[in-house]
Amino acid sequence: MNPAHVKQARNEYLYSVLNVPTTASANEIRERYRALSVIFHPDKQRDEQTKDTAALEFLQVQKAYEVLSDPFLREVYDFLGEDGLKNPWSPELRSQSVDQIRAHLRQWKVDRSQEVFDRLIQPRGTVTCGIDASTLFARGDNLDYDSRGIFARLRGVSISQFAIRHSVTKVLNEKTNLKFTSHLGLGPQNDVLSRNNLMGTIRHQFSPRLVVEATAHLLDPHLVVAKASYEDNDNTLNCRVHFIPAFWNLLPPASTISFSRRLFRHASTVGTVAWTFSPLSMGSFQFDLHSPQPFDFSSPENYVQYKERMNADFTNKPGSVSGFGVGVWAWSCGFQLSGLNSCIKTEWSIWFSELSLRLKAGIEIGFRRLAYLVTATWNSTNTAISTSFGVSTEGLIVRLELEHLHQKWTLPITLSTVRNQRLEFFSAVVPSTALVLGYHFVLKPRRRLQRALYFRKAERLLKEEKSELKRQISNTRELLSETAKRHMQIERSRGGLVILSATYGPETDTKNLTIDVTVPVQALVHNSQVYVPGHRTKAGIQGFYDPAPASPKSLRVRYIFHDRPHYAEIPDYIPVVLPLPDHLVT
Repeated sequence: MNPAHVKQARNEYLYSVLNVPTTASANEIRERYRALSVIFHPDKQRDEQTKDTAALEFLQVQKAYEVLSDPFLREVYDFLGEDGLKNPWSPELRSQSVDQIRAHLRQWKVDRSQEVFDRLIQPRGTVTCGIDASTLFARGDNLDYDSRGIFARLRGVSISQFAIRHSVTKVLNEKTNLKFTSHLGLGPQNDVLSRNNLMGTIRHQFSPRLVVEATAHLLDPHLVVAKASYEDNDNTLNCRVHFIPAFWNLLPPASTISFSRRLFRHASTVGTVAWTFSPLSMGSFQFDLHSPQPFDFSSPENYVQYKERMNADFTNKPGSVSGFGVGVWAWSCGFQLSGLNSCIKTEWSIWFSELSLRLKAGIEIGFRRLAYLVTATWNSTNTAISTSFGVSTEGLIVRLELEHLHQKWTLPITLSTVRNQRLEFFSAVVPSTALVLGYHFVLKPRRRLQRALYFRKAERLLKEEKSELKRQISNTRELLSETAKRHMQIERSRGGLVILSATYGPETDTKNLTIDVTVPVQALVHNSQVYVPGHRTKAGIQGFYDPAPASPKSLRVRYIFHDRPHYAEIPDYIPVVLPLPDHLVT
């Protein structure tokens, strides 16, 4: 049978349950459902032998009616079948037009097919094309007399290296997978990128902590690489050995052993030591310290412990307005001992998760060279764009990278083979300017749209799903009203603390998410004072509730004390102390 016909039959199964055409109107579907419900309803059955069968048929009829009577679910079922009904669709999608819904479903179908294909063989590809453009910016003694013209300079631009690498991975079982990699490179013979080869890799996970991997190069020089990794909560041990079987008796295998450990219980600092032995060189010893620290300046809960912050979910929050409020910053430093190649190095990076933007800068000081590197990377679900420029005593290289659906294109461009301060300056200024413009015109509007969608969703949930909660809160305020009225009369009579208005909500510009808590706050007044402990949300106070979960909120209070106006705006997790001289309105 034609697979397309099978798929179409599956997408029409619910129609066949009700015995209606795919063009049936809502009234036809409703009438047919009522007729079948009368026949198969379990309460209508008198014969016990057929009662179970009738119950199953009734459930099928009910499911078909629930889908086909809902215009949105019917559209999903017609386009995607049963698989589409299993997906948790966004409630905002229901309010869109039919054309918008169908466009969204088409895109979902494409993304779904890509996910299935990726899980099947996990294709990964990298294309690297190195360009030597040093003749464009050469000057002085580094410029031939015949190359001073612009066309002569352009003719001097050449491809210095070209390489294609592609791999597919087949999952054999839950612990073992097999990967095949092909590599084709064109360039200098001593360049690693120019070594053409086919490689096979098998990886097996003996336990959640122990993983072993072996790679064999199928073409000359038939290199074999074996790796083993052991990892627990605080330690990681890696071993790597590579050798050529034909020269096993002549050259011992080159080996690298590294050990990493988290140094402090309540901090993320990790120390790593690595030793490399090579029969063709003196080997090397390396030591590094790395410390990532998450931050969240979009909310006031800065007292949260390290483990809680590392496991925090920043994806379901409105976040900061600028996009720079949530992310991870990290530093690393270390040294390498390897003869004349010995060096010390340090690196700083910051990851703004709301903008999906990473900035990184590093510097390396050694006997042979001084180098620094600056990188900016932006990534989305399926795409990543990166630009970097590196400066060393060997010259200036700008590197551009584009990745989409795990296929990467890399373009390293050599702008100069010697130090050129003017070129270095403009190589830093141009990408930085592009980054600032990209943030202003692309990333910042995108961040504002994400926040707007979050608050719009919160308003809809507050309206639709919290009607019962709002009724309970209203009743609670009624119960507190007498106490609040009595406190207000007492305070007014002695010129004490009188609450004029109090609101609780996430933002000043989200009025629909701001709730009136004047009565509950006035009920808290005792002896001309209000005190609410901090380090916890105020949503649990009688008469309060959370209008926007995961969003930073504040309590805003206007009050009179000693017949003088005061105003206080207190973040959710900060203690409330009223009155205070700082609240006086002048």
